[in-house]
Amino acid sequence: MKTKKRKIRIFLGALVLLPMFALFNFVFNPMGLGPEKETVLAPDFFSGPAGDLSGLELLTDGREAFQKIFAAIDAAETSIYIQTFIWKDDKTGRTVAEKLKAAADRGVEVVVRKDMLGTFFELGDLLGGKPSPVFTRTGLKGRKNIRVVTDLFADTDHSKYYIFDRRSVVFGGMNIADEYHNEWHDYMVLLRGEALAEAFESKVRKSSPWPKTSPMVLAVNDAGQTEIRTALVEIIDKAKDSVTIEHAYFSDDKIIEAVERAAERGVNVRLVLPEKPDTHLFANMATIDRLLAFKSDNVPAIYLYPRMSHAKVIMTDGRIAAIGSANLTPRSMLTSREATLFVRGTPDTAFIRQLREQLESDIAASQRVKTPFHLGFLDRVKALLGKYVW
Repeated sequence: MKTKKRKIRIFLGALVLLPMFALFNFVFNPMGLGPEKETVLAPDFFSGPAGDLSGLELLTDGREAFQKIFAAIDAAETSIYIQTFIWKDDKTGRTVAEKLKAAADRGVEVVVRKDMLGTFFELGDLLGGKPSPVFTRTGLKGRKNIRVVTDLFADTDHSKYYIFDRRSVVFGGMNIADEYHNEWHDYMVLLRGEALAEAFESKVRKSSPWPKTSPMVLAVNDAGQTEIRTALVEIIDKAKDSVTIEHAYFSDDKIIEAVERAAERGVNVRLVLPEKPDTHLFANMATIDRLLAFKSDNVPAIYLYPRMSHAKVIMTDGRIAAIGSANLTPRSMLTSREATLFVRGTPDTAFIRQLREQLESDIAASQRVKTPFHLGFLDRVKALLGKYVW
């Protein structure tokens, strides 16, 4: 009898532990990505002549970005490929879905790859009875010429991009929802030309090497390799004059250490974070406190942007930029699929100049933080949870 009860307890324990293990693996993806590379950016990225960046266009905020996205869907002739993390059932989400259905009706092959973890942020809509514009038959599911790809067991994919006719790409930080379209501050990039579009698609979908002849480098985190944190540290460590960071969420220790090294050698470091982020508030505060307490005569200047900024941008020396989907958090750096573009131009290159001017505008609109937040015990617990959960 005791043996039977013991077997029952083991069985019941397994029933509890297995779902917990599955949930942990689903959320944190501890084994999902490839090894972190030691180097990503070749020496000539920093020392060679700046390349032609005319195929790049900076898209600032959702109205500009979604105007380009809507127009590109309407003009597509053969194919549209979309990867997104969040897709809400709101005006923006429904507009994208309707435009895709119209494209499919005229013969365009549409593929939508939707991350499953991102669906957590759509639960409010689903529980409120709103049908998903992706998963339901009133949306995209089951439509002719439209294939919806979802995989519960795939690596978390936090990247967001659109590939149109294999001739142009729009990618960056914006999900498909009203707040990204009309409310939050954010950035996307438009890549034009078959060569850039082909290189981008091969890199993000097949882990193919990025062309050595390209004037820019697309770094990815995926099952084959983890590149983005290494490349970010490289541009910060190579900075001679200035480092400007505008990000929504900042808590990764290796990036913080790179910022401290830059400040210690006299580089002008400026950090812009949202005053009231949608998440990660206490983790951001902990990072601010750490940087303000840094023992150096050259403490980084930290600013709070007055509204939600979902940006993921770093610029060094006014001529090198990193922009994409990856947050400065352990999750984005190590366990989520991401894509970040590294670009080197001259101060007068249109893309570089526009980004630099926008960053200066954002700093001018922000309030400088001069004293630490002095977080209490519970605040530090929230900071730790925020750092590693998101």
